[in-house]
Amino acid sequence: MSKWLASVQSLEEAETLLPVLPDILDMKNPSQGALGALSVAIVSEIVTMIDGRCQTSATIGDLPMQAELIKPAMIQMASSGVDYVKIGLFANGNLQQCIIDLADTVKKLSTPVIAVIFADSPPNEDCLPLLKASGFHGVMIDTAIKNGQHLLEHWDLLKLEQFVAAAKQHNLLCGLAGALRLEDITVLRPLTADYLGFRSALCRQRQRTTRLQINLAKQLQQAIKMQ
Repeated sequence: MSKWLASVQSLEEAETLLPVLPDILDMKNPSQGALGALSVAIVSEIVTMIDGRCQTSATIGDLPMQAELIKPAMIQMASSGVDYVKIGLFANGNLQQCIIDLADTVKKLSTPVIAVIFADSPPNEDCLPLLKASGFHGVMIDTAIKNGQHLLEHWDLLKLEQFVAAAKQHNLLCGLAGALRLEDITVLRPLTADYLGFRSALCRQRQRTTRLQINLAKQLQQAIKMQ
């Protein structure tokens, strides 16, 4: 049964979700890009407030594929106490070498690292075997360009099914996200991804930078529980 992830952009939003906590409370700054980062201090505050009532994750920002920039960002975010650190893997010629260069830090980090790849700008080569070999704990699909287009407008169900199967074959935690809508739950449920991630669906008029609405979170949680 797929679990659900909800992304919050502030301590106040996290407090709003306390009555309806997701399986993973994700922290990012949507005004700063696909995986914009909140400060380590704010993430630490939210982790302390949640106090283990659900799992937590946080992004490190939309960084270039340079290991010397990503490594310290991973280490700093891990110091917040989150359960997972998420890093975006943006398609370019240096991507595979970057993953290789990150391996030592990923393996030494006590916090599991989740790689995020993008359906609207996917890597040229299959990087799942390399992610597993480099110590990554999981992988998720998201969208890089936040223009209202949702995941299923970029990848069809067959391609998503193949992605989930490949992730499971490599024993990687697997997530699907990318402007997912309430109605996508029924469509994506049979793929048996470990979790589905939501942000815009929790916001009024699906505007991901606006404040999260608890009534929409309750609708999503109910839909997930109906599995």
